[in-house]
Amino acid sequence: MQRDPYSQWVKDPDNKAKLFMFITAAMVMTTFLIVIGTIILILSLVGILHF
Repeated sequence: MQRDPYSQWVKDPDNKAKLFMFITAAMVMTTFLIVIGTIILILSLVGILHF
């Protein structure tokens, strides 16, 4: 029976911290992209931006 490589990798606290930082950064970037997209959508619907 094989061991789970993910659980072996996450046992190290440094790897767990790196994974946490990566997931946090990805969530922050996704939030900013959603906000920017919503602002552009609203501005185009109002008529300020013309595409």
